[in-house]
Parts: sequence; C-alpha cells; structure tokens
Amino acid sequence: MDHSVTYCFGRADYIALLRAQRSLGVFHRFGRWGRYACFGFFCVALVNLTNILSWSFDPVVDLTLSFIVFVIILLAAPLGEFLADRVLSLWVFPRFSVANKDLTLTFADDGIRSQYGGMEGKIPWGSVKRVLETKDYLFLSISRAEKVVVPRRAVASPAAAAELAQYIRSKAGAAAGGAAEIRRPV
Repeated sequence: MDHSVTYCFGRADYIALLRAQRSLGVFHRFGRWGRYACFGFFCVALVNLTNILSWSFDPVVDLTLSFIVFVIILLAAPLGEFLADRVLSLWVFPRFSVANKDLTLTFADDGIRSQYGGMEGKIPWGSVKRVLETKDYLFLSISRAEKVVVPRRAVASPAAAAELAQYIRSKAGAAAGGAAEIRRPV
C-alpha cells in the first residue's frame, strides 16, 4: 500500500534538518548539552594555552577563572547554536532547489519517490541508512549529506503519522537486513 505526503519545504523544515544533521554527527552520543560541554572544555583549554604567559601561577585563581570561562561558554552555546541556525537558514536555504516549493513523497514497496516542480526521483529502501524520529519529523538518512524530511504535519492525523512511521521503519529495516539504525531521540 502506497503512502503519500505533500508539503511545502520551508525554512522551519531546513532548521529541523540542521538539527537532525547535528544529532546524527560525530558527537551525537553526547547529546546536546554534552556537545556544549565538549565545546566549553575546548575553549577553556584554548584560553589556558594562549594565555600561558599571563597565568598567575596560583592554582586557585587559574581554576576559578577556567571554571568561569567554562560556565559562560556552556550557557552561551545554546544561544550561539540558535543564532547560527537562523543565519544559515537565511544564507543557505534560499539556494535549495526545493526551498518554499511543494514536495510530494510517495512511500511504496519498491522505494521512495519524490516529486517537486517538474523533477522526479526514486530512492530504493536499501539506500536508507538511518531513520531518525522526532516528535515533529521523520528523517531518512541516505548518506552523510542527504536526508529525506517527512514532517508529521503533512499527514492527516496523528494515527496516520504513526502508521506511516511504522511503515517506513519496517521497510527501511527489512531492506537493510536489520542494519538500518532507527533512533527516537526526545
């Protein structure tokens, strides 16, 4: 049984795609705050290495200053990530061929068919490496750079969205011989 969804790929979808890319990246196991902490430790190490001549040689003062820098970086990282997403969406999103266009995805037994404008494409289920499920989207990872975005708003009801998600998980898992990674982050 074929399932079809049609939606307009907008700026919010692109920002969600950026977040999904990060959650599937190298630091995905650390989670969002773990990435911020790694960034904070990196910044503290960089500050300490570049200010080696101005150290006070008092361990309490140096550790206190390092801790303050770490906390500032840790608290500023979410704002930086938010602003970076918005700037990227203003700069890169308009260059996408599907930006602000209606996109139709058809999920069939033989694969995924996409259509927007006058262009059509087909992706076999065996090409889906990962399925990332969030409360608002399903992301089907084809490669490191390619994702198929399926917003839940494009489906008629929550029950239909759950049925579509189950269908996609079963097809992606069966085609990969159970090797497709299926994740459901919060």
